[in-house]
Amino acid sequence: MKKLVSLLIILCFVLTLIAQEQNIKEIPEEELITISRETNFVAAIKAIEYLSLDFEGKNIINTSNFNQSIDIPIKGLQWKDALKLIIKIHDLVLEERPASFIVKDVELIEVDTESAEEKVTISTRQVRISAIFFKADKALTSEIGIDWNTLIGGEVDATVAMNTTSNLSTDILNASLNKDFQTGDITIGLETLLNIVEANQKGTIVARPSISVISKKKGFIQVGQDFSVKTLDEAGNTTEQFFETGIIMEVTPEVLTEDDREAIYLTVQVEKSSAIPGDVSTIIDKSKSNTEVLLFNGEETVIGGLYDQDIKTGRGGVPLLKDLPWWFFGLKYIFGYETKSVTVREMIVILKAELIDHVDSRKKLAAKPTEQLIDEERKDMKKVEKLFLKD
Repeated sequence: MKKLVSLLIILCFVLTLIAQEQNIKEIPEEELITISRETNFVAAIKAIEYLSLDFEGKNIINTSNFNQSIDIPIKGLQWKDALKLIIKIHDLVLEERPASFIVKDVELIEVDTESAEEKVTISTRQVRISAIFFKADKALTSEIGIDWNTLIGGEVDATVAMNTTSNLSTDILNASLNKDFQTGDITIGLETLLNIVEANQKGTIVARPSISVISKKKGFIQVGQDFSVKTLDEAGNTTEQFFETGIIMEVTPEVLTEDDREAIYLTVQVEKSSAIPGDVSTIIDKSKSNTEVLLFNGEETVIGGLYDQDIKTGRGGVPLLKDLPWWFFGLKYIFGYETKSVTVREMIVILKAELIDHVDSRKKLAAKPTEQLIDEERKDMKKVEKLFLKD
C-alpha cells in the first residue's frame, strides 16, 4: 500500500512538471502520444520509437529485462516525455546517444559487506600460487602409472614395468630416488619426471606461471589469447565482443589460522578452451574443472582430466606416385592411401601454495645489508649439509 501511494505521488509530481513545461512552450500535435496503461512495455517502446525516428531520427534499443504492462495511462503527452516517464516509473535507465536511445536495467551496485577484519590491512597475508601446466600423451599412462595423490615435497610415487625396453621407463628407473625391483614401485622428483617425459616426447610443459594473491581475493592466470566476434545492433552500430580462450585459471586463497597453525583454503577453477571457426559462427570447445582444497604452506596439489584431441591427416604409400594428380590414370589411389592419426592428450595442472612473509618481516629483510643476507644463507646451507651427512 505504501509503495502504491509513493508511486502515485511521484506520478502526480512528474505529470505536474511536464504539464508546466508544456504550457510554457507549445508542442506540435504530431509529437503527442496516447498509450493505454494495459499496453505491454515492449509495445509501448515500439510505438514511441516511430515518433523518435520521425522527429529525431533515433532508434530506441531496449536491452532491459522488463516485459510487463506500463501500468500508467499516457494521454496527449510529448513522446520524449512519455518515454522518460515510463522509464522513471519502472526504475530503468535511459541513455541518449547521437543515433539512438538505449533502455537498460539499473546496474546493481554491490554493497561492501566486508567486516573490519576482512578488509585489507598491513597484517593481511598473501599467498604465492605457482603452477605448472603439463600436457601429457594418454599413451604415457600405459607405460608408467603416476599416483598424483602422493605428490609431496616435490616428489611423487609411480609404478614402472621392470621388464620393459622402453627408453622412457629406463630413464625413469635410473633417475628414481627409491625403487622396488619386485613391484616396480619408485619415488622420483617431480621436476626430474617432467623433464624425462618431455625429453622422450611423451609430454610437454606448456607454461609455468606464478602469481601472488591477497587472502580472500581472486587471482587470474591466462595462457592463451582472446578472440573477438563482431555483431550489428538494432541501430546498425558494429559492436565487438571478446572471449577468453586457452588455459584459464582463477584461484581464491584464504589463509586460515588456528592455534598458531596456518593453512591455505584454495578455491580453484581451471578451464581449457579453444576457438573453432565455423561456417555460421565460431564454436568454443571448452573443458572445465573446479576444486576446493586445504593445503599447508608449500604443499602441492594436482588437477587433471582436461582432455583434448590432436587429429592429423596425411598420405602414405609409394613416394612420388602417391602424390600424382587424380586425373593421371588414378595412380595416386593405387600407390597411396589416406592416413589419419588421433592423439589424445591430458592437461595436468600442478599447483603449489606458499605463504608470503608479512610486510613487516619483508621490510626488516630489505633493511639488512647484502653481506649479512649472504652469510645467513650460507649458515642455513651448512645446517642442511649436516643433516644429510648424518644420514
